Amino acid sequence: MVFKTKPRPSMRSALLLLPIAMVVAFWAFLVVGYAGGFGGPLPVARLLIGAFVALSCLAAPFVHKRGWLLLAAVFVTSTLGWAMVSPQKDREWSEVSARTPYATKDGQNITIHDIRDFRYNADGTWTAHWYDKTFNLDDIEQGYLVLTRFGGIDGLAHVMASFRFKGDQFIVLSAEIRREDGESYDPIGGAMRQYELYYVAADERDAIALRTQVQKDETWLIPMNAGKEKTAEFFVSMVDRITKIHNEPEWYNSITSSCASNLASHYEAVNKVSFPPDYRILLPGFSEELVAELGLLPEGMSVEDARKSFKINEVAVKAPLDDSFSRVIRGENLANRNPPN
Repeated sequence: MVFKTKPRPSMRSALLLLPIAMVVAFWAFLVVGYAGGFGGPLPVARLLIGAFVALSCLAAPFVHKRGWLLLAAVFVTSTLGWAMVSPQKDREWSEVSARTPYATKDGQNITIHDIRDFRYNADGTWTAHWYDKTFNLDDIEQGYLVLTRFGGIDGLAHVMASFRFKGDQFIVLSAEIRREDGESYDPIGGAMRQYELYYVAADERDAIALRTQVQKDETWLIPMNAGKEKTAEFFVSMVDRITKIHNEPEWYNSITSSCASNLASHYEAVNKVSFPPDYRILLPGFSEELVAELGLLPEGMSVEDARKSFKINEVAVKAPLDDSFSRVIRGENLANRNPPN
């Protein structure tokens, strides 16, 4: 009886294939472990399966002459799996993202439905409230960049847009992950189709008070020197996207569809420009530098001036959560600055 042995690769060919095996192993681990919007903590079983697939890929060049076939199969299968997972409208959503806002239009009047207006407690609980509100584009006065840094690292931040209309009407629009029950943000999962994209329409007493009074994150409220016409166009661009996502869910992506990259996309659409790759979009903690470069800071103001003038934590933490909140958080920093014409 003759026993056939498996064709063993040479060490040289195995080492040449190893870099490819490492890339495929890493990619397969990410897809198996993260992709698919499963919600809650990362499933240990998925991570273990992903680790097993990754180790098999790393071993393939050394155990079989045709190890590249396994690598090709794993790469194609994992890529198809990643591409085929679809964002969903119906999951076990956390209450804070249970409703997706949408807008209806009647001439210059835009009604935004399901504006979030929660009140948050230090222990992580909240009181839920939603409302609808109509804004007239002719009444728009000012747009703001809301920049809030977290994690103790300058580059890590969340950015939002806030809009002021006549009669002290304010609304915050923000691109975020749509959280499921028990789910927290993970930047790797954010790049691997783990979260649906969620455009929040929120009262400032929700979106800004959460970050200043509860989370205690450094927060800036920076007026944009864009003019009323461009500010209105930016607002409409965001509102249209809100309604589109309400009807057709999309994946969030930490790089290509994040809080900052979505704001950048709206700016590009309104101004008919295209941004080259920019670390200040990937790391929005530096976004005020990009804002200055675009000429959007108040006239004659430097980045350092903006950082000093428009930080609102000290006043916001004491601001009452009533109809005066938005005026109070602007009181010390913006009282002497008129919105651009």
